Amino acid sequence: MNIYIQKLIKDNKLFFYLYLLFLTVGGIFLIIYTKEDAFFIVNRNYSPLFDIFFKYITHLGDGILFAILILIIALFSYRKSLLGLIIFLGSALIAQLLKHTFFDHMMRPVGHFTENIDIHFVEGVTRHARNSFPSGHTTSVFALALFLVLAFKLRKFGWMLIIIAITTGYSRIYLAVHFPVDVYFGSLIGIVTALLVFTLLEKPFKNKFKNKGLLVKK
Repeated sequence: MNIYIQKLIKDNKLFFYLYLLFLTVGGIFLIIYTKEDAFFIVNRNYSPLFDIFFKYITHLGDGILFAILILIIALFSYRKSLLGLIIFLGSALIAQLLKHTFFDHMMRPVGHFTENIDIHFVEGVTRHARNSFPSGHTTSVFALALFLVLAFKLRKFGWMLIIIAITTGYSRIYLAVHFPVDVYFGSLIGIVTALLVFTLLEKPFKNKFKNKGLLVKK
C-alpha cells in the first residue's frame, strides 16, 4: 500500500506540492497567531465583491455537489461512483463524529465571542453557535478535489482543484462560520480519507466492476 500511495503522490505531485505548501503556511499561521487573532485577520479583510464571491463559492463544500457528481458518474462507471460515495460518506462521518463527540464543546465564532465584538457577517449566510471543529464543508471539498484528481487522472488540473478547495475553506472563515484551525484540520481529514480509500479500494473495485456503469455494460 505504501508503494501505491507514493505512486499516487508522485503522479499528482503538483496537487500534493500545493497542498503541502498550504499545510506549511497554514501551520505557521496557526502557531504565530492565537485562534481569535487568526480568525479576525481573515474575517476583517472584506469587501462587497468578496462578500458575494465567498457567499456562493462556499456551497462547493456543502456536499450537494459531491452527491450530484457521484450520481452522474454512476451512469458511466460504477467503480468510480462507489469510490466517490465511500470517500464522501467516510470523510463526512469522521468530521461529524468529531464535531459531536470529542470536540462538541468547541464553539463557532458567534458562540465563542460572548462580548460585543465587531465580526463581519454576510447577509443570507446561516451561522450556528456549536460544533465548530472540524469544518465539514472543508472536509468535503478537499475530499472531492482529490477524488476527482485520482479517479479521472486530472494531473494537469490538480493545481486548479486544490486552489478551489483552499478558497472554499477560506470562505468558511471569511463568512464567520469557522475558525482557521477548523479549516486546517478539516482539509487533512478530507485528503487523508480520499487517499486511503482510493489506495485500498481502487484496484479491488476495478477487478469487480471493470468499466461498467448504468449506461456502459462492458
